Amino acid sequence: MNSKPKTLIASLTSGKGGVGKTFVTTNLAATLARQGKKVLVVDCDLGLANIDIMLGINPTLTLKDVVFGNLHLRDVILSTAGGFDLIPASSGIREMAQLLFEKIRTIKEMLMEIEGYDVILLDTGAGIAETVLQFNLLAQRNLLVLNRELTSLTDAYAMVKVMYQVFGQQSFSIITNNVSDHREGASIFTNIDTISKRFLGFSLTWLGSIRQDDMIPKTILRQEIPVCKFPRSRVAADFIGVSKTLLTGASTAR
Repeated sequence: MNSKPKTLIASLTSGKGGVGKTFVTTNLAATLARQGKKVLVVDCDLGLANIDIMLGINPTLTLKDVVFGNLHLRDVILSTAGGFDLIPASSGIREMAQLLFEKIRTIKEMLMEIEGYDVILLDTGAGIAETVLQFNLLAQRNLLVLNRELTSLTDAYAMVKVMYQVFGQQSFSIITNNVSDHREGASIFTNIDTISKRFLGFSLTWLGSIRQDDMIPKTILRQEIPVCKFPRSRVAADFIGVSKTLLTGASTAR
């Protein structure tokens, strides 16, 4: 008897803002969708959501209506031009940024009830706030997005350290974003991996790097998804590489 394939739940997070985490989330989701996967993206940056803005969507219902209303997560799912589905959050709502643990647990429980997806990507907020940590704990795979900034590395390491020392997590995958070439991406990964092995005692996994491209800021301003607009670009090729590495390791995820 064939068992039902298990949904891969992966969080995309970062130690600090401004490293391109949401850009990576949307393009990774679109890439997976182009490979025939059924993908759901959940905007878990509850107080400062921006995926809907990046995609040019104006949702009538968001996570706020689930948290403070009588709706289920299924009721606010939207389809996107990127070929994946989205559960949008809200922006500038103080109550959403300061959710009680019980509300977060309700969202997590509803999320576990959703079926029919091969991959669920959780686009979390940056940093080590409780809401960010809780969504990372829900995921089977924690994907950390870094760029060449030193603070990006130090803050990402701080997140890994907290997740390990407080919750016992020691399985983290790194995506290096906006690098000049794969050699630079490998160098950034080697730095944080060396620190992790030395001070925490375990290695990290490198999913790959996303190289910088002049067309990226232009497509973002036009609220387009680069891998969809330019499927033969090197950025699209980089995301294909990252997605394949992610899926290859999915079978060994906790």
